[in-house]
Amino acid sequence: MATEPRAQHDEIDNPIERLELLAGDDNAISSYLDELEVQSPREREMLGELARSRALHDPLGFPAAHHSAVAALESLGRHGYHGSRSAARLGPLRGVIRYFVQLVARFVVVSYLRQVSTDLRNLYWLREMEADDGSDEMKELRAARLDAEGLIVVFTRRQLGVPSFIVGGALVSIFATAGRAAEGFAFATWWAALVTGLVGALVGVGGSWVILRGAALASRRIRLSTRGPLERLWATVGQCGRPPRDQSRTFALVGITLTVGAWLILPAVVALAFAL
Repeated sequence: MATEPRAQHDEIDNPIERLELLAGDDNAISSYLDELEVQSPREREMLGELARSRALHDPLGFPAAHHSAVAALESLGRHGYHGSRSAARLGPLRGVIRYFVQLVARFVVVSYLRQVSTDLRNLYWLREMEADDGSDEMKELRAARLDAEGLIVVFTRRQLGVPSFIVGGALVSIFATAGRAAEGFAFATWWAALVTGLVGALVGVGGSWVILRGAALASRRIRLSTRGPLERLWATVGQCGRPPRDQSRTFALVGITLTVGAWLILPAVVALAFAL
């Protein structure tokens, strides 16, 4: 009779039920997951999350990690897109160019601050609902969730503006020229084709340069201020994926695309149009 509970335990076929029984024993969970035919790391991660037995992995370290993350976001919001040193050799033009670089960085930083605030609020809220009623974890998570809701209000800043104009203007210049050539339009004189090509290339390269510098500035400030604190916070919560990423990679890809279009595609298109 003493072995009956063990037999019942072995007869459980539902992996979620088995994981719930093993909750709290990390070695047993790992051994059981190794026995399953898990198709991908994502499935293993999901099953590991289902096995957690508490709302916070490190309840004692959570308050300090939360406060450190809030301080990091505050510092990023203050310094994340100011003080660019780009275009130092361009004389009087450096002020204008730095303004546009900082606008791109502002877009990336502000969107990141808003994304992190929203993700924190949602994560805290879900874990608060999972915590035992009246427990210390529930109280800590509720206080942190209220802080995250405040962050959403604090970081409600203007996000769009000139960055979209920079990207849009460069793309319009490149694709307008390509469209004219695709329609079989022949330039009346050789200098018209040359001027059009040069203007389009300058717009494309200039826009690309500004976008890449702005994305680099934002990425560097975000990594310096928030990577460590957010990783520690996510670790104390436990089984919640990874901290959100910023959009600097997307902007870098746009900048590289503009460079390719300006240096390779646009000259070829103008040459074709001139030949027609």
